[in-house]
Amino acid sequence: MSNSEIIDPILEQLLTYIIRDFVESWYKNLTDDHLFQESLKRTSRRTIAGFSQCVQKVDWVPLLTRDIVDDFASHFRLYRLAMEKLEEKNQAGKCQDDLESVFFDLELEMEGNYCRDLVSTSQQYESAYLHDLTDILLYLLMPPEDFRSRPLRFLIREIIVTKVFVPLLNKLSDPEYVNYLLVWLLSELPLNTDDFITTLETSQNIHELEAVLEAIHDEMNSLQAKDSSGEHLDMVKQELASLSFTENIIKRRMAFLANQPVISISTAQDEIGEEVNCNPTIVHLPITVVLTNTVAICYFIDFLGPVGGQNYIDCFLAIEGFKVSMEHQFRGLACGESADKEVYETIKEAALFMYHQYLSQEAITRISIEDVLINKFLARLRNDEPADSWFEQIQEKKDSLYVKMLEELGILTAGEEFDECASESGVKSEVAEDNMSVVSDANSAFMKTVDIADTKAMPTTTVIVETLGVGQQGKQMFALYNVRVNKQDNNGKNSSSWNVIRRYSDFHTLNTAIQVKFPRLRNLSFPGKKTFNNLDQSFLDRRCKALNSYMTCILQPSVLKSNPGLESEIYDFLSQKKYTGAQEGFHRKVMSAMFDPVVSGVKAFGSAVAAVPDSVYDGVTKVGSAASNVLRTSSSKSMETTDSTRVAAQLSSHESTDSIPLRVLLLFVDEVFGLRGRNQWFRRRLVFLLRQFMNAALGSSINRRILDVVKWLTSEEQVAQYLVAFRDSTWPHGKLAQMSNIRAPMESLRSRLLARSLMLSALPDELKLFIGSTTTNIGITNMANALQNRHLNRRLCYVILERLLVTIFPNNRFDRILPKLHSKSPRTKFF
Repeated sequence: MSNSEIIDPILEQLLTYIIRDFVESWYKNLTDDHLFQESLKRTSRRTIAGFSQCVQKVDWVPLLTRDIVDDFASHFRLYRLAMEKLEEKNQAGKCQDDLESVFFDLELEMEGNYCRDLVSTSQQYESAYLHDLTDILLYLLMPPEDFRSRPLRFLIREIIVTKVFVPLLNKLSDPEYVNYLLVWLLSELPLNTDDFITTLETSQNIHELEAVLEAIHDEMNSLQAKDSSGEHLDMVKQELASLSFTENIIKRRMAFLANQPVISISTAQDEIGEEVNCNPTIVHLPITVVLTNTVAICYFIDFLGPVGGQNYIDCFLAIEGFKVSMEHQFRGLACGESADKEVYETIKEAALFMYHQYLSQEAITRISIEDVLINKFLARLRNDEPADSWFEQIQEKKDSLYVKMLEELGILTAGEEFDECASESGVKSEVAEDNMSVVSDANSAFMKTVDIADTKAMPTTTVIVETLGVGQQGKQMFALYNVRVNKQDNNGKNSSSWNVIRRYSDFHTLNTAIQVKFPRLRNLSFPGKKTFNNLDQSFLDRRCKALNSYMTCILQPSVLKSNPGLESEIYDFLSQKKYTGAQEGFHRKVMSAMFDPVVSGVKAFGSAVAAVPDSVYDGVTKVGSAASNVLRTSSSKSMETTDSTRVAAQLSSHESTDSIPLRVLLLFVDEVFGLRGRNQWFRRRLVFLLRQFMNAALGSSINRRILDVVKWLTSEEQVAQYLVAFRDSTWPHGKLAQMSNIRAPMESLRSRLLARSLMLSALPDELKLFIGSTTTNIGITNMANALQNRHLNRRLCYVILERLLVTIFPNNRFDRILPKLHSKSPRTKFF
């Protein structure tokens, strides 16, 4: 058959099983003669031999690394465009079409002269299509004398269509099976607690939440019924606390969904921007923080582009310089170096100069700003109000992009404040404020008790905590701190530095985790909580000083050396990602109790995504011109034109194939996460970041490594493994598998949510950090939702099948035959 000593015995066994279960079961009632079965085996062997010769000529590298990825990405592009167009029609009140109708209209536009609407939605047309397609394949592969036997050909065709193609397509297009398949493929990845909570908090389906809530209640009842004592009792209490925490999250989300209209994912980003109108006071990040954070600077560039960036930057820096100069003048006044009137006139003169430079109607470098704000500024100037408030409203960040940036950074996250809700009451906290001032002294005393070793040759990390200010979200107010991290090498030179934004609750969570895991450090003094007046500026200054002392203490090389594991705990807090801390203690037993029915029987398939090295964020380096060109939008092509074509249409046919895998990966990420409209700086950084991922996973010679992997996946040994897996799953112990039991609806809903959580966990933290949390969640949710439509899944199966036919039979004009098979679609008549 295939001339392979490994594969042929397995194929022979499969042929025996197929004829026994699908032919002999009815043929034995007609006659006892076995000649027909032997004739079928002979024909099948010759057919497989012909098919094997065609398959061996296929170049699998471009097929698997370019064409198949392009098919998936283009499918998700059509889904996204269909959702956007449907949303536009809904808003205009003209929506008469459903999602599938809009989707196939867009497919017709993308493919040019055909679409797969009938074959994906009509069983009758699908049957006719598969019969025609099978006829063509039998003509190409069957021995000529057997093909001329019409009864034999029709019988084989019927068996292939009804027993192979249709059941396989039914299985692969079933959303429930797709979710189970995703769980199987990602089963080796640990389910990140933070991603699981994020999935719950962003779920748009109440039934999904109810299914998880039911599993939580069952597990809580099971734990409460156990007769535990001692250490087991503490563990049970901790598990119950984790379950209760998740239960509260689900109930809050269900209450929110019950009181809100149906929200489409495509408009989620627009809704974020609307929060600027309901938040009178939002967090104001300093320009130094914005310029040192990849997500923040991306939004900053997007803001500067359409408004005339140079003038805005000049004005902003001038205001910052004015503030510094004002403080200098007031210090001179306090020391008696200058007169009161002289200082005031100097400050007022500087403010008027800035007005004529950037705010007046005659200014050449005038910035676009509301006249109301300018009038208020002039009124403050005339009324001799305090100088530090003159430019206050002008510097307020009101653009919707700023609010989106805060969402991406995880700063505006409802319901996660720890203890920082402001109170209108003027009552002082019962907690003594004096304990704040002694933190530094206590920590200094602690450090003296530590055995100080010779650490001059050790790399060190220094941290400076700065108060950013007070932000407000709804009725809750909270303080934010900018944490500046500097890493020094053995020679004392700075090797890297970055900023991370944290709340007091994050520091408190870190301290709690340290005290639990490192009992020797329980004597460390930490600034305590304060219920009232905890946003007073003097209090925040004292707390900031105490936090600096605390961080300096735990980062001492001697402390880190004497407490193994402490350094990784601290760096988890200092890394540029959302810090969960104690929430990571969400018990695996709890997760298993909720999702084991879903993942039972699932075996490992792949390995986790490789982590990116620390040097990713050291700076932007040069990347290949081919990869950069992929993400550069041509000025002669509009975004609409690009969206109406296939994703890989941007690849030039004359370019080298060496960079194809990386470039297709870029395009796939570009499409799934909606990064097409981002600025060139962001997209160049994305190229560099993904190149680092590829290098980390596959080595520096990306194309050669991919070639090796593809050769291994298509080797005789692996093909034999695929056939063995198919045989054992279809005929366990040599007997045809029985129909699987229908899974309970609640279990199916849990598997859908679990699949989405695992998809989110599969993304490296560095990539999620780079593109932003909101963008990541929307991209994963859209991709998961696209796989929940049975008809669209069927369409994707046909796209992959047709791609294989065109590739395996390059000289048989399938690229012309297949459009003719789809020509009966009524849509093609109006195109």
